[in-house]
Amino acid sequence: MIKFSLRGFVCLTFLLATPLSLASDEYCVANPDDCMSVGSWQFSVGLGLGLRTNPLVDGDDIPLVILPEISYYGERFFLDTTSAGVTLLEQPRHMLNAVATLGLDQMYFNDLSLGNFVIEGTGGGFSFGGVVNSNDSLGSASDPIELAPPVDETTTPTTTDRDGPSEFFHKTHVASPQLEREIITLDDIGKRRMAALAGLEYAYYAGPAVFSVQALQDVSRVHEGQELRAGLDYRLKGEKNLFTLAGGFVWQSEKIIDYYYGLDASDVGDIRELYYSGEDTLTPFVRLDWIRPISPSWTFQATLHNKWLGDGITNSPLVEKSTSTTIFVGGVYHF
Repeated sequence: MIKFSLRGFVCLTFLLATPLSLASDEYCVANPDDCMSVGSWQFSVGLGLGLRTNPLVDGDDIPLVILPEISYYGERFFLDTTSAGVTLLEQPRHMLNAVATLGLDQMYFNDLSLGNFVIEGTGGGFSFGGVVNSNDSLGSASDPIELAPPVDETTTPTTTDRDGPSEFFHKTHVASPQLEREIITLDDIGKRRMAALAGLEYAYYAGPAVFSVQALQDVSRVHEGQELRAGLDYRLKGEKNLFTLAGGFVWQSEKIIDYYYGLDASDVGDIRELYYSGEDTLTPFVRLDWIRPISPSWTFQATLHNKWLGDGITNSPLVEKSTSTTIFVGGVYHF
């Protein structure tokens, strides 16, 4: 028995960075290159040059050089490196999955994270890059974020973060004859942790176009927020090339935005002028992919992903850019 796999031919993830991997046998008859045998494993590693721009104040761009991936598809269960799930309903054009995946907003705040090894999918999720059936950043947290509120005589250091006391998070004060400037580094603010999300995923198949939507809830109790990811991708196949154009949006609840981009006493102490409470926000995106098999084991890929950050994010004092762009060009080796 053969089942549909979006990893079967398409490099990287085109459907919300989660494996909508089990569609109908009817689809596989019409699109054999997109399918793989049930119970099979796939291993690959992408090698190339890429980066993700960091929207934070003085945040370094995140390099993308090595993109490994491991995938498995069973009759109902699937595993795709950063995601796992179970197919609940499968029809010729419709599919419903229960999924568990990761939210990686914290990658902008860390020197090294999973964000250095993944690329955004068409629905705002993430996947380790690059499984294709070829047969057919290190941001620095030491750079300061300079914020200049009105004169404030408070010099009490902050020794707590959002997860409890930490001796590593503290304030640095620079005295001036005219005013006292508050200089905050990413090490000063409370630690932002990675969240695990779970929920339902629906997909609708219409020829070369696929629409997908995920409704997710934080199950790790990091921020207890909700996230809605939606994407539409359209694939154009040539004799030796595959091009995809994708677009969609990610909606994030107030709790998610406030946890990652908000500022409170755990970050800036008593400097209330810098406090910020996040609001729920909508972030649209587009993605372009060019994929070309070049040998039985190697596939060339070029990916461009751009997202326009919602107001709830860009209004934060921690954020200075309204967009984040991801670019990757390289080769994918298939084991």
